[in-house]
Amino acid sequence: MAGKTQAKQPGLKPGTKAATKTTPNTAAKQTAAKVPPVKAKTLIEKEKTAKVVPAKAVPPAKPAPIKPVPVKPAPVKPAAQKPTPAAASGPKPKRQLNGAIKVGIAGCAGRMGQMLLKMLSQAPGVLVVGGTERKGSPALGMDLGALAGTDPFGITVNDDPAGLFESADVVIDFTNPSATATHAGFAARGGTAHVIGTTGLDSDQQAAVARAAQKAPIVMAANMSLGVNLLEQVIEQMARILDSDWDIEIVEMHHRHKVDAPSGTALILGEAAARGRGTTLRRVAKRGRDGQTGPRAKGEIGFAALRGGDVVGDHTVIFAVDGERVEVAHKASSREIFARGAVKAVLWAAGKAPGLYTMKDVLGFNVGPSAPTNGH
Repeated sequence: MAGKTQAKQPGLKPGTKAATKTTPNTAAKQTAAKVPPVKAKTLIEKEKTAKVVPAKAVPPAKPAPIKPVPVKPAPVKPAAQKPTPAAASGPKPKRQLNGAIKVGIAGCAGRMGQMLLKMLSQAPGVLVVGGTERKGSPALGMDLGALAGTDPFGITVNDDPAGLFESADVVIDFTNPSATATHAGFAARGGTAHVIGTTGLDSDQQAAVARAAQKAPIVMAANMSLGVNLLEQVIEQMARILDSDWDIEIVEMHHRHKVDAPSGTALILGEAAARGRGTTLRRVAKRGRDGQTGPRAKGEIGFAALRGGDVVGDHTVIFAVDGERVEVAHKASSREIFARGAVKAVLWAAGKAPGLYTMKDVLGFNVGPSAPTNGH
């Protein structure tokens, strides 16, 4: 019976005796079986968690590609070298190296240009680096020494003023009004000092020079002699002291080749007289008389221009009133006096700040205004 019961045991329905008999063991087994899987899952989860942590720690490896960032300073180093070429591009550092002011002469084949070549070649602390003339000039290609009457310079005359301003510290200019206005633009472009002795500039050309003076030091003077600049100061004082009953006339004479009239020096003397009278020359100037002009107007400043021979430059300012006349004159017998003043201007202008200067600045004198008097 026991064997039959055991034989039939497998065929019993799983809900009766077999199920009842196996419940305690099955529950125990299930309880025991459930514990390990939970622990196994917990360990696996822990392992997964542990494995995930190093995975999250991997990102710190990302700074490795950031390390190339310090390489960026390498291209920055060439940028630091920029000041070197910038400093070397201008003439001033070169002047510091050889101790000489490099000077160029625009209009080097003219009367004043040749005189300047001779004097500048002998001036201490000065090195002549070039000279220019207008296109088509017969002087083009000549050695500067031949124009100066000295030994060869090894430098020939050319027609490239822009290049002259680039290579020089100071360019001195005795050319013509149109050329001088253009040259002032070259001076402004590179900050090159520009000493101007050209006369006859019109208002537009003078304005061009004034604009250039905002970027370069420019010394502009119709006459660079010490005597004429002193005379200008004296005339202003006299005009301030003598009232409008005194008529003012300016007479000038120059060589037959001079192309402008009145001369630039005569005009600066007239401007000095006008300042002394508290007015402007444009309002009171009488530039020559011809025909039936009528009586002289009170307060006029008259001009007379004479031309002939090889006269370097004579200027006389006349103050005339009933019963007496005062004449103040300056006579130049050699262009050397202008060249000497020009050399002073060159030495003075080198390294100056941008601005429009006069020979009074160069020579360092100024006769201050005095109180007007009632004397006649």
